[in-house]
Amino acid sequence: MRRKVVAIAPVVLLAVMSVLLMGASCDGNKATEQRNRSIETRSEMFARAEAKIPVPRTENFPLRVVLAEYTRRQDLLNHPWYTYILSDTGQATHYFVSTTVPVNSCAFLGSTEDVETKYEGTIVLTAPSLDGIYYGGSGAASACNGWIFIDAATGVMGMVFGTKIMTFDAPLILETEPILIRLVAPSSE
Repeated sequence: MRRKVVAIAPVVLLAVMSVLLMGASCDGNKATEQRNRSIETRSEMFARAEAKIPVPRTENFPLRVVLAEYTRRQDLLNHPWYTYILSDTGQATHYFVSTTVPVNSCAFLGSTEDVETKYEGTIVLTAPSLDGIYYGGSGAASACNGWIFIDAATGVMGMVFGTKIMTFDAPLILETEPILIRLVAPSSE
């Protein structure tokens, strides 16, 4: 049944495109006619490609398994995460251990979008992720190059900006030094 639907869909699409193409020709609008021919050509090419190499039926979903495991691990409390700071050449120069995966500075606890109702049409808004965080959105900075973390040894919150990082839930064997975070006692002036 599915193959019949897949085989019929390109034919129906071509028929609709042909009707639209004829309507556009009556108008004499060359740009519309060219656009419709281009769409028809792409549809024909896609139908040929799909007939020659159909979409395989997946059975195992290994990428979904990885995402499910990621979701489970990021939900662990005080689970150590080893985050390595990389130089511009990709060499790990330092690392720190945090209580969670570092959080991007473009993540938010609430939506940064607002809905304007004076215009008609469908509005698509960002939904929160399964971890309870909104990512990106209109309040996001263009660079989004900051990472927020809490140091596991001291409880100090830190932010790293403008660096490349990689994070693991077990330490790597690398020749690099940890970044030691120390609390400074406030002065008694």
